[in-house]
Amino acid sequence: MRRIVLFSLTLAIGLLCSGLGTWQIRRLAARRAANRQALAGRDLEPLTGDSVRAPHLVPYRRASLFGAPDERREFLLRNRLVRGVPAILVVTPLRLPGTDTAVLVNRGYVPSLNAVDPGSATWSEAGRRRFSGILLPTPDRGDGAPLSHAGQETWRALDLRGMGARLPYPIAAVYLLAEPDSSEGDTHTVRGRVYPFRAEPPPLDEGPHLMYAVQWFGIAAAVVAFGVLFIWRRPVPIRE
Repeated sequence: MRRIVLFSLTLAIGLLCSGLGTWQIRRLAARRAANRQALAGRDLEPLTGDSVRAPHLVPYRRASLFGAPDERREFLLRNRLVRGVPAILVVTPLRLPGTDTAVLVNRGYVPSLNAVDPGSATWSEAGRRRFSGILLPTPDRGDGAPLSHAGQETWRALDLRGMGARLPYPIAAVYLLAEPDSSEGDTHTVRGRVYPFRAEPPPLDEGPHLMYAVQWFGIAAAVVAFGVLFIWRRPVPIRE
């Protein structure tokens, strides 16, 4: 009876590890599908012009958007780390001419001692401006987690519905990851330093999912083999 219980336990652990390996394979397939979508979007002709309509705001498409940044209603994302420096991320709604829909623009990072409070840093890019970069899907997982600290609200992550509820106008389901444009000098200088530092686009790789899947399947095989060889197999009698 004891052997049956122990062997059943090893099978259960093996099945659990196999399930985790299968989950990683599914995540790998989803990552590959997202990469294909990203490559297809980047192959589209870059979106330019002073009047942009929502149907043209396709994820992963390159775009150059012109409008008025609504800095009074911008969002700060806390707990970021850039090259070992604590920072916050500045996301500003951009009001596009000819439409009531705004596009969130990821304008980059501002150093912060505690990655929450920007202190006296200034990152304004006021006035009608052009931001160029790549359009990315705005997460809508409901995990924005806004909180207030010293009178300043910060968010844990981008949140389409949560942030949209704070604005008096609709926002697109994609945001623009702004890239540096040295020709326009469109960053703000404070105390001899340039703010904000533009963020990097996410890499188009497959991540560690395949490696994790191999590890989980390997653990499952080892556990089941242990159960068969050392628990289920009857001991061989020793002959004198």
